[in-house]
Amino acid sequence: MDSWPAAERARTTESLKRRKRQKPAVGPYPEVDVGAGGPNVVTLLERDGRFEWTFLVQENNQATPLRPSKHTTIFPATRPPPDPSIKSTILQKAERGANFLRTYLPDVDIPAELIRDELSQDAKITESLEKFDPYTRNILQPVVAHESAYLAFPMGELNCDLNISPFVNSRDGIVFKPSAHPLRTFKTPIQQITTTVPGIQAPYIAVRTFGHVNFLQVDASSATPCLSEVAALLPSETGGRAVVDVVLSATPFSSLVVNDLGSVYQCNIIDGDKTLDLIHPGPTEGRRTPFWRLARGTADTNYLLASEHSLSQIDIRADESIDLFSLTAGTSVVTSIEDQGDDNILKLCTTNELVWIDARFTRKPLLAYKHGRQYDRSLEARTSPLSSGTSTSTHHVLYIPSHKSVGAVTLLTSSSNSLVTLYDVSRAKGQPIHINAPSYCFFSDNDAFASYTGSALFSHPLRGETDAFSLVRLTKRGSLHKVDVGASEGEGEGFGVSWDDEVKDLEAMPLRVFEPPYADQAFVELDLSSVYNHILCLPELEREKREEENADAVYNLLEVIPTVWQGLDAPIEHVLTTRDAVLRAGDEPTQTYRADFLTDCVINSTRGYRALTQGRLDPNDLVKGSSWHKNLTATLQRLDPTFPDDARSGAEAFKKYDLAKSPERSAESFRYEKAAREELALDLALSADVFSLQAFSRASDEGPALEDLTQTLSLASEPPEVHFGYLRPKAKEHYSREETDESEASMGVRSLLKDWQVGADPGNYVFVDHYGGSTCTSRKTRRTSPAQVMQLPFGTQSQRPPTILAASTVPRRLPEPTRRTVAQSQPDPAEGPSRAFGFGSQMPLSSQPQTQSSQEYMMSTQVLPGAYGGRPVLPKKKATTKKRVGGF
Repeated sequence: MDSWPAAERARTTESLKRRKRQKPAVGPYPEVDVGAGGPNVVTLLERDGRFEWTFLVQENNQATPLRPSKHTTIFPATRPPPDPSIKSTILQKAERGANFLRTYLPDVDIPAELIRDELSQDAKITESLEKFDPYTRNILQPVVAHESAYLAFPMGELNCDLNISPFVNSRDGIVFKPSAHPLRTFKTPIQQITTTVPGIQAPYIAVRTFGHVNFLQVDASSATPCLSEVAALLPSETGGRAVVDVVLSATPFSSLVVNDLGSVYQCNIIDGDKTLDLIHPGPTEGRRTPFWRLARGTADTNYLLASEHSLSQIDIRADESIDLFSLTAGTSVVTSIEDQGDDNILKLCTTNELVWIDARFTRKPLLAYKHGRQYDRSLEARTSPLSSGTSTSTHHVLYIPSHKSVGAVTLLTSSSNSLVTLYDVSRAKGQPIHINAPSYCFFSDNDAFASYTGSALFSHPLRGETDAFSLVRLTKRGSLHKVDVGASEGEGEGFGVSWDDEVKDLEAMPLRVFEPPYADQAFVELDLSSVYNHILCLPELEREKREEENADAVYNLLEVIPTVWQGLDAPIEHVLTTRDAVLRAGDEPTQTYRADFLTDCVINSTRGYRALTQGRLDPNDLVKGSSWHKNLTATLQRLDPTFPDDARSGAEAFKKYDLAKSPERSAESFRYEKAAREELALDLALSADVFSLQAFSRASDEGPALEDLTQTLSLASEPPEVHFGYLRPKAKEHYSREETDESEASMGVRSLLKDWQVGADPGNYVFVDHYGGSTCTSRKTRRTSPAQVMQLPFGTQSQRPPTILAASTVPRRLPEPTRRTVAQSQPDPAEGPSRAFGFGSQMPLSSQPQTQSSQEYMMSTQVLPGAYGGRPVLPKKKATTKKRVGGF
């Protein structure tokens, strides 16, 4: 056998001994990557008694190109678009499942944890099957009899209906006439359709569903085919496992099936009797995977079985298998295996490359061609035999062999996209395998990311030898599309399409589209005039009626408002608005609320707004009897520039919010709009003024100066009590629940507030931090009046009094340690006054002129004298002695 050289590494004696104990592995073989610009392989070949160099990749410019035609829809879609996925977590699904069980099966007690575990496992399995389903095979298959041909494919919403449509020979050539009605309906969706080899007068097909495998005979004697069931294979007959692949032999009475454990069974049908024999048990060691694929060999007794990483041959006569090929360690797995042809070449497709293997020398493959696709387990290679052509067109160039012998073109397809790659790889008689031209690709559909469930290469037997064929693909929605590939313009059209009225009606029929419950809509017309009158008109009529009844109450209230402060029984300790004062001037309301501004008042009426605009309801009348008054109009205008100055201007400003004028609007609508505008202006005007019957406390001019002088010259250790300006806290006893006006502040609060004067302007106070930093810098203090500035004598000690301890707490006198002192020298005039110890209200002592230096003792915060100040002394840890470590 002529072969191409491959890179082999030198093997050591130890590796050779280890290989003798193991199974013989696959030898090195040539791997090419034409698209990546890899090196070409060359070898010497004997021809006519002389040796000449030949290359693996032959760049022949005289090669005949193939051109794909436009894609055509030959059967309409029968399935609706996929339902939108509902995104929810495992916990949410478990909660819905638990609610369902509690509702419909209240007697069954299933823990929520068990439901969550089952749903988690189901979500993992569903996710893995969405990426790749090993149980799904090709469901589009041409059925070729002696001189007739059909297309077998599923249709319907669930893919349970089997449709077999014929090809008809007419004046215009071969025409495909699809049928709108299925020939047979199964209970579960179809997962695989396979048929016998072409050329048999009465072909058989095998249809595998979720439930079982059906063997059917096709009667092709008439234009409309008929189906008759021959036998059925149940899962219980294959070890209780699901079947993953079926292949029919050349004779119509034998078939092979493999389940998801790798066990192969032979099914023979003789005179209607079915016999099933186990000819190859599945592997017992290693990881079990459900991926298994079957293919025909050269004879009816030899079959090929492919797993994820290996390829073996099964001989049904000897009930044994022979290992042919295995992948090396890596992430690459087998995706498809093609039937063995007359040239004894096996074509294996993996996720990384296409491999051509000679069935007689399987330990050394002929060629490996890297396809450069992403990791895709749905890749499948199909080979179509072609003869030579003479066209030289270069549009959409797809090359075929230029030699006169029969060549082969291999097409690589995927169910996840419409990209089709063509490989022109063939082997002539007496020569090694050659790559006649680099690979090329095209799209079989306008949508590059269309998903497919079946593909087939078809050429009608009545066309004879030709360089044209058709690629037919079945989409997930059930529509059939075809692309004709040929070497010339005349041969490009593989077959025509003719639809009858029923198929056209099937195309026009709307498909059911899933809509969530909230998307269900229906046209319903309701008269909501009664609701409108009840919500808007009726309250307005009742309001107008109440205003007429309370007319005298409004006039009486206007007379009482100026003297409202004199009529109060108890003093009010909080601030009030004008509306609060008006509410207290009238009678008790019939309905009370938690807030006064929500309580209805007779002044909120048209007469109240008229009295406000005429000056009879004037907030200035309430200023005379109050201790404090503040108008908030300027503040509210800073927050909202559109806030009105008075009620009249507010009613005019609010006209911009009126409804659009229309002749359909009634007079009541304009009247309601005006009343609402006036009521809003009245509410804003009654809330613009704030009153208080309790005056704010203010400190006298002499009080702060005398208090500062007293604090300066006093040696008292406690700060004065806290004084309040307006709000006065009340002390509440926790057990007796009694409130008292006297509330004694803590020492910390009094120390912090000792410098603050009631009634002072907060903007003029500057806080001085006496505990941060030691740098003598100039600091601003609170501005004080001239009466508060006191000239203290030079050398006055700090305000902080010395600490006084009880005699019983003082221990025996120890040698006096060195006191910590701070030397205070005369500051540099350029640096400014040095920092003095004091509080914010005290002028810094260093600002006075000093002529001599002094020392100031700092207080010690240590409770007891000594090194540790009475704190417990922890025992000293023993020092760990280092041991000498021997050695270097």
